[in-house]
Amino acid sequence: MMELLLENVRNTLSGMLANIVREASKVAAHNYAKIIVIVASSVLLGRVILLYSIFPCGIALITVFMHKGRANIYALPLILVGVLTNYGTGYDIWGDAIAVTVCGTVFFLTGKLRIGIVVKAFTAAGIMVLAKSIYLLTDQLVFIYDIFMLITEAILILALVYIFHRFYGFFDKEKKSVSKVAEGVIAASAVFVLMLGGIGVEVLGIFSIIYVGALLVTLIIGYKIGIMEGGVSGIASGVTAMLITSASPAIIGIFACAGMTAGFFKGLNRMITGLCFSAVCIAFGLIKGYPELYISIYDPLLAAAIFILIPGTIMGKIELLLAKARKNHIYEELVAKDRMQLTLGGYLKTFEKLATLYAGTKSKSNIISMQFKGMAKVTNSMMESLEDTETSVLPIKEKYKIEVGVSGYAKEKNISGDSYICSDLTDGDYIIALSDGMGNGESASRESALTVTSLYNLMKAGFDVELALKTINSLLLVKSTEEIFSTVDLCLFNKVTGKIKLFKIGAAATFIKRGDKVEIIKVAALPMGIVDNIMVNDIEFQTRRGDEIIIVSDGITEADRNDSHMDWIRETIENIRSKDPQTMSDLIINKAVQRYGLKEKDDMTVITAIVN
Repeated sequence: MMELLLENVRNTLSGMLANIVREASKVAAHNYAKIIVIVASSVLLGRVILLYSIFPCGIALITVFMHKGRANIYALPLILVGVLTNYGTGYDIWGDAIAVTVCGTVFFLTGKLRIGIVVKAFTAAGIMVLAKSIYLLTDQLVFIYDIFMLITEAILILALVYIFHRFYGFFDKEKKSVSKVAEGVIAASAVFVLMLGGIGVEVLGIFSIIYVGALLVTLIIGYKIGIMEGGVSGIASGVTAMLITSASPAIIGIFACAGMTAGFFKGLNRMITGLCFSAVCIAFGLIKGYPELYISIYDPLLAAAIFILIPGTIMGKIELLLAKARKNHIYEELVAKDRMQLTLGGYLKTFEKLATLYAGTKSKSNIISMQFKGMAKVTNSMMESLEDTETSVLPIKEKYKIEVGVSGYAKEKNISGDSYICSDLTDGDYIIALSDGMGNGESASRESALTVTSLYNLMKAGFDVELALKTINSLLLVKSTEEIFSTVDLCLFNKVTGKIKLFKIGAAATFIKRGDKVEIIKVAALPMGIVDNIMVNDIEFQTRRGDEIIIVSDGITEADRNDSHMDWIRETIENIRSKDPQTMSDLIINKAVQRYGLKEKDDMTVITAIVN
């Protein structure tokens, strides 16, 4: 007892400390993630070359960072490092490097002034035009093309400031998003593809890294959010990929159609979604004709393969990030789901520890241990359900139905020692349970009723069959100092698959009629409540429509003890032509009464189930 008390104290203290550490770790993790993203994106976006000649990303990025706070000045040297990595490659980087430096310095010095992001965006574009104009005039001849590229870069800076401001707003934990879903989708898609462009490796073997990444982000967003968002992501990813690779504008339309296709299959099977997505890309890519394809056939296939192979847990985290871009309750629901999983995980560990603590040789301890094991399994099932974020949007369709008829005979004062239950469980399962208590009358009735009621309630709560039966067995062992036992005949029928599982613990034979043939299923086993450890085995088979399952108590099988092979029951069932389960049960009971004759009769129960 003292050991249990100390364990409870330790669990309480560790739980309190865990909550404190968890909250602190969440804050720390958020800050670390923010810093990592800023550092990585600063270098990668500083490296990005658009239209094979300009570097507007670094200028737009430092503008957004300095607008969010002067402390982000540490990103300036990182962006410059990204720009300068292109030195010696033939690109003219110095005008943009000067513009990035001037923008960072100006916005740092004016950081305390309340200047809106729009004004800063135009200021950054003006600084770039001025810096590059001076550099071009002092370094080389100026062509009309150079003037055109200056105007193009200025426009891109304005657009990129907006995109980066929206994207890095995801990391402002204290601020709630008030933008539309499409804005978040555009920002996330464009920044992801731009960062891929910053890697500097455009082609790897037969694959284009930029195209594969752009297609993958389009596929994920369409699949997780919807048709419209998939199309918007396709447009944003396509435009960005086109600016990086200088490809045909046709890829924008291909990406948009593919994104809408992914959205059409939202929430359904990932393999089907990936195949249809890649099929659309390939079909549109082939329009131009071989070998001048709009898009390689290999890129969408690789993107679809990666999408299919992403683990469910990682896909759940991606969904959480995408949900933050939405202007609705979904993000809060996913955060609540994560918290619920964390809480359930704590319960699971506690139940497992308690089950181990109470496990022993004594029957009373075994009951408590079984209960905690059951609660641990139920908790684990709940966690698995929460993790499964890709369940089909369609409800489970039951392909089979089952009709049940019950007939009985009580030996003593209309009180039968047999008890039964026929009811729906969960996920399309239907339970038929028959228990025969020891002896006759009220005592046997109480024991058998306790058995079937406990079995149903435990399974309804989520206990699996084996654990539920073992729990009841332990309960019967300690319920009384007297010898008490009950048989259990359990039939689980799944109305979705049509499969049946039979569990027989000391029970009488079960009869299966298919067409004109009757098969007898009999398993030798001790009843419940006799030994500590019972063996739980099942017999599983696939039913057909029209199959008849007849479950009986031993009062039926012992009606004629001279017939050890139970041929009379088989013949009775074979000769019944009625397809009404109640009629069948009544006829079998009547035949058993005739077999007893003048002998003292036992409690008798017949349950007939017909699959339709």
